[in-house]
Amino acid sequence: MGKQVKTPRFYVDIPTFLHATGQLGWDNGNGGAELLYMNCANPITFTPTNTTADTAMFGIGHDGNNPPKTSFAVNFCALLNHNLASDTHIPRLVGLTDDGDKGLNENDTFLDNVINMPNPLTIPQYNGTSIWTCGSDSDGIDAYWKRFIIQYKDTDDNGATHDNYTHQLGSLVVGKYFDCPNSPDLNLTMSRRFDGIKRQRTVGGKTLANIYYDGPTEWTMNNADGTTYKYPPFELDTTDSSQFDQRVKSGIGRKGLRSWKLTFSYITESDMLIDNEVSNTLISDGESNPENNDPNPMLSDNSFNFVWNCTLGGTLPFIFTDDKDSNEPDRYAICNFRENSLSVQQVAFNTYKVSMTIDEIA
Repeated sequence: MGKQVKTPRFYVDIPTFLHATGQLGWDNGNGGAELLYMNCANPITFTPTNTTADTAMFGIGHDGNNPPKTSFAVNFCALLNHNLASDTHIPRLVGLTDDGDKGLNENDTFLDNVINMPNPLTIPQYNGTSIWTCGSDSDGIDAYWKRFIIQYKDTDDNGATHDNYTHQLGSLVVGKYFDCPNSPDLNLTMSRRFDGIKRQRTVGGKTLANIYYDGPTEWTMNNADGTTYKYPPFELDTTDSSQFDQRVKSGIGRKGLRSWKLTFSYITESDMLIDNEVSNTLISDGESNPENNDPNPMLSDNSFNFVWNCTLGGTLPFIFTDDKDSNEPDRYAICNFRENSLSVQQVAFNTYKVSMTIDEIA
């Protein structure tokens, strides 16, 4: 991990927020709620049996007639703890809306690589994690999403079949990211917590160490050859089992859980607070002319208020990076906000000072 914190980014999982607040119904036929909340250590598995490419392997949401209560914006997707690179066919993430299916990694205008998703309609280079952002000019960015599914599709739509091995996915994360408007103040604090290691002094004066955990929980990987092993979160792994030197070594990576204590001075009101913290698109001045498919004001907001609201004050997990332009896996972590750590002070007209502590989750 680089030592310098640059411009942080928060990846907020909106389906998890809607599930936690009871806003949408969910079908667990292809993972469902088990793919939410970023509990990636023990993945959901799917073994195809002569299954065509347009059949869902994994999915969140509801494919029935229950209409969603709200629309929400989508500008990123993350597949955590997957082994989809072992398949010889191309994974396709599809969003189901009232207007039909919309592929979320199918063209150059709708995909920018963050980690391990180099090009649209391309097999990920490695197993592990894939993250990409979606272009705002794409159709359906603020749609009434009902469901998101992963299926396989060839570029010529000729109905490719899945390769016959156990496919896995730890978590399907879909939502909106928030970029901090600038780098944090120079007096930031970065630390590593080793609170999973407890020392005990014996009667004879010796010190014993009880290790309950020494870092984030390792994730389980099911190889295409049938073997299984553990590996550190967010790390990438080659699909070639013969390349031992390039494979992740379980438990040999970094230790401890990271914490960031960040302070941002001179944040504008528009970057800090939502314009209209309401659940509909009506505005009290009567000048609005909302359409039925207008996005919910809070879920489409571009202020830090959005992050705080849609993680329920940091209770729900989010993906955090201290450098939004980095594609190095060790710059990413599943985090929450430390309880009661958010502080907002007005320092001038329409200008605020914001501080918070972000903890990596074990």
